Amino acid sequence: MADGREQEAALDWGSASVDEGQLTVPLIGDVPNGWTKRAKSVVDRLDRSGSSWGAIHVNKKQLRVDAVSAGSEHDLHHFLESVVLQANAAFREEQDDVAEDGRSEQDQQMTDAFRALATDRADQPG
Repeated sequence: MADGREQEAALDWGSASVDEGQLTVPLIGDVPNGWTKRAKSVVDRLDRSGSSWGAIHVNKKQLRVDAVSAGSEHDLHHFLESVVLQANAAFREEQDDVAEDGRSEQDQQMTDAFRALATDRADQPG
């Protein structure tokens, strides 16, 4: 991406496969630490009983769906795309709000400005 970020996590539908009723869809792009937890939370929030598929399992490499029924392809595709989009958006928000050391972006900019003044002073004879 132009802003220096890696490509966000996405589903690689071209590599998806169904074996014995279990759908496996690889993830491509950047899947940072904490992303899978966020995606699992989205699955728990959005998944409804009575859907045409079973449990959804998320890890850093793939999404796996048990007991996929014929005819559910479009609905399940939409559901899984929604999970990934929501997980990416929530994760992006968290990353934008907090810098590495827990400061907001504005606080980090001011911290850096004050620390730059300290290095200027260190260069002066004391």
